[in-house]
Amino acid sequence: MNSMFGPETKFFKVTNQIGNILLVSVLWLIGCIPVITIGTSTIAMYYAMVKAVRCEEGYVTKEFFRSYRQNLKTGIVLTVIFPGLAAVLWLDHSYTVKQVSIVAGALEMVYLLLAFVIAGIVLYLFPVLSRFTMDVFSCFKLALFMVFKHLPTTILLLLLVAVGVVLALLIPIPMIFVMPGVCCYFGSFLMERILRKYMAKPQSKEEEEKWYYR
Repeated sequence: MNSMFGPETKFFKVTNQIGNILLVSVLWLIGCIPVITIGTSTIAMYYAMVKAVRCEEGYVTKEFFRSYRQNLKTGIVLTVIFPGLAAVLWLDHSYTVKQVSIVAGALEMVYLLLAFVIAGIVLYLFPVLSRFTMDVFSCFKLALFMVFKHLPTTILLLLLVAVGVVLALLIPIPMIFVMPGVCCYFGSFLMERILRKYMAKPQSKEEEEKWYYR
């Protein structure tokens, strides 16, 4: 019995990882309480998920709030900007959808494309900010480039998030406490393959062993 529940067993490692994924979800929700910090909390969620949960370096709570503090201002600015863009796009759509013309139909296609691009940028931007030490504009340009450069992955990530949102809306309890972490965990496997393409190659054996190269 002791060997089954020991800290080195597969059972313990799996249950511990599941617990950490749920912890990241809860921390993300707590970090989102002020609303304007949703972006900050999302950056911290990805950082903690990859470093502490997947790479098992550091403690989940400590790494989450480390990233949260470092990206507080940047996250707040982005939390204001993107919903603002989405609101403008929705207002334009609400007006155009009532029109019956070829131009209106063309505009609807443009709005759909813009919505896809904005959603894609959001998907990549927060992980990029959690990983690279660049200014926000450079991160934004990189995220925009990734949307189209890695289009199949972009679509898969959007579908993953969409499923998570739908489940959270249909079954708020317990899914609202589960899906943020689950989506981030599984999405990180796709995201990490992309991020590593843009990271500088390690210059030494010691650097190669750092968590973000594993």
